[in-house]
Amino acid sequence: MRRRTVLGGLAAALSDPAASQEPLLTYVGMDFQSHGKNIRAIHYRPVGEGRKSAIVMMHGSGGRIRNDGPWHDLAMQFAGDGYEVLTPLYTDAMADDGIRPERMMEAWRDVGEHAIDWFIDRGIDRRRTAMFGYSLGSYVAVDGALGNSRAAAAIGLAGGVDVYTPRPPRRRIPVLMIRAENDTHVLPRNTAAWVEFLRARDISVREHMVAGAGHIFRPQEWVEIFQVSAQFYGSNVGREIR
Repeated sequence: MRRRTVLGGLAAALSDPAASQEPLLTYVGMDFQSHGKNIRAIHYRPVGEGRKSAIVMMHGSGGRIRNDGPWHDLAMQFAGDGYEVLTPLYTDAMADDGIRPERMMEAWRDVGEHAIDWFIDRGIDRRRTAMFGYSLGSYVAVDGALGNSRAAAAIGLAGGVDVYTPRPPRRRIPVLMIRAENDTHVLPRNTAAWVEFLRARDISVREHMVAGAGHIFRPQEWVEIFQVSAQFYGSNVGREIR
C-alpha cells in the first residue's frame, strides 16, 4: 500500500464542514514483529505535531485490514483528531480456527502489546497510548491492556464475557465499554457481566449504549462511537500537554 495523504476536503466529510484543502493526515501500509511473526498493519498519523498520543485498534472476527470501510474511516477520524493509529491484522500471529485456545488469545493479545511498544519505541510516552477493540477485538484489546501491555487506557466496543472469559486484571487503567442496545450477537447482559467483573476488581469502567444499534453498526452509529471514544481518550491519553 502506498502512502496516502488525506486533504481537508475529504476530512470535511468526517469532521469539520469548514475544513480547508490543507493536508490533515497520512496513512501507509506497514508491518512490525510479534514473536518473530510479521504483522501487517496500516499506520495513520496526523500531519504536524498532533496530540503526541497513539491508539492501537483491534478488529473483530473475520476482520481485514484495508483502506476503505468503517474501520478505516474510524482510524482516519482518530488520526484527524490528532492521534497516531495502528490497525494490526492480529490474526497474522496465529490464524483464527474458531475454537480459540488460550495460546491463540495470548498471541493476539501480544500483538496489541507489541503494537503499543512500537509506538513507545518511536517516542510516544506510554502514558499517552491506548487500545481500542471491536467484538472479538474488544476482548483482545481490553484484556490485553489490563494484562502485560503498557497501554494507559482501553475501549471495548460490542464485547462481553461470551466472547471469551476475562482474566483477573494485573493493571489499573481507565476503560470504556460501548455496547449496542439491540445486539443479538454479543448480548447486553454479557457486556454487563464483563463490566461487573472488572469493577469488582477495582477497574474504573465507564459505559455507553448506542441506542437502537445491532452488532453491525450503521454509519451514523459509527459517528456516535467516534464522538464518545474521542471524548474518553481526550480526558486521559489525549490530554493537552502543558
